[in-house]
Amino acid sequence: MIFKKGFRIFGLVVFGIGVMGFLLGCGSVLQEQKKESSPTQMTAPTIAKKMDRPDGRYYDFEDIQIPNELKIDSKNSKTFQSPTVSAGLLVFDGYVDVKSLVNFFKDVMARDNWQAKGNFKLPPKTILLFEKKNKRSLFFIEENMFNTHVEVWLIPTQDVQ
Repeated sequence: MIFKKGFRIFGLVVFGIGVMGFLLGCGSVLQEQKKESSPTQMTAPTIAKKMDRPDGRYYDFEDIQIPNELKIDSKNSKTFQSPTVSAGLLVFDGYVDVKSLVNFFKDVMARDNWQAKGNFKLPPKTILLFEKKNKRSLFFIEENMFNTHVEVWLIPTQDVQ
């Protein structure tokens, strides 16, 4: 009998925490909606960027967009920038479903005029290959138990005519 009473209390505590989490989540969503609907001065570039894809952003590579759920690992990222060439590796971690991540990259890369050249599924890794004039990009996506690890490689090439 004690076991059932303890189990009932445990269930009520879990239920209470769930309800509080739900209410707190709804409150933050409402606050975000208020912020977005409040009149603020926005410049034309800000409006264009907001309409483009609010769930992603650009890092060191100006034409490769990364979802906001992924956080950059600056320690392991290495990039090279010159006036004519960008190259290197950007490393990200976060917990994102691999299928939705692949769909995200296919969508935003097509919008930025990249051509999908292929993909490999080597569980637990997925590799995406895109190409653009004078450059290629590779996405190595690996889903672990508690996070998703993403490596974005940008490689300059010389197009032979």
